Amino acid sequence: MSSDSTHEFHEEKRDEIAEQVNPFFHGGPIVQRPIFKIGIIWAIFTVVGVLIGLFVPVHLLDGVSAAEGHDVLLTIIVFTVAAAPVAALVYAIAAYSLLSWRKRQPADGTPPPDGPPLRGHAITSALWLGGSVVLVLFLLIWGMSELASEQSQQTNAIRVNVMGQQWLWTFSYPGTNISSNTLMVPEGRQVIFQVQSKDVTHGFYPVQLGVQIDANPGFTTLISSTPNKLGRFDVRCSQLCGLYHPYMYTHGVVVTNSQFLSWLRSQGASATAVKKYSLSGN
Repeated sequence: MSSDSTHEFHEEKRDEIAEQVNPFFHGGPIVQRPIFKIGIIWAIFTVVGVLIGLFVPVHLLDGVSAAEGHDVLLTIIVFTVAAAPVAALVYAIAAYSLLSWRKRQPADGTPPPDGPPLRGHAITSALWLGGSVVLVLFLLIWGMSELASEQSQQTNAIRVNVMGQQWLWTFSYPGTNISSNTLMVPEGRQVIFQVQSKDVTHGFYPVQLGVQIDANPGFTTLISSTPNKLGRFDVRCSQLCGLYHPYMYTHGVVVTNSQFLSWLRSQGASATAVKKYSLSGN
């Protein structure tokens, strides 16, 4: 086929597609056009998605007791609300197609012809591409800013060694010779967890603190959290680590800074170690 013939073929095909697609956008009164009906469905689905994003995560993540947990909750809400219009568009087109464009298979078994593509509609393509770029850039900037904030270390941060083994968590406080199966942390101070494993891969997951990281044998992984609510929280293993994995859990307690220092003294920490924990990072 010559280049001129190929060009004519594409021109004819484009005109054919335009003839079938144009009524979708321009044919008849606006309220009778498929694009208008899909737009109504899209608006309803978008509102539902935004309401889900605003209210459901708050109930699912109830009891958050650390700044990082609140950041996770806020990120889930923002990402859900931002994704709601895109998801709603997909669902709206699918719903309208199922309700209005369904066809029964002919008696002879011949499948119905495929509908025309929308690749030739410049406005639709530009809106879809532009919206995708804006959404991806927004999510990228948000994610990078949250990552940068989590990696910053406060001047009064404390460190806690976390050791996982089948099927037990052990917490120690550098410079104090204190080891405990209950995680004690002070309110309002950044806690940097230095996580290791004695045997297999575990997942250190202090649930209400809103952080999680793997505990790998032979390596030390770091993660931090800043508790901001007094009370107990759960510590679980988030990686399948053997027969008794479901029972590998304990609890932690967020206490005031003065209570934390008193607890260190009661566990036998020296005055020098307690003073070091009271002033700055250990």
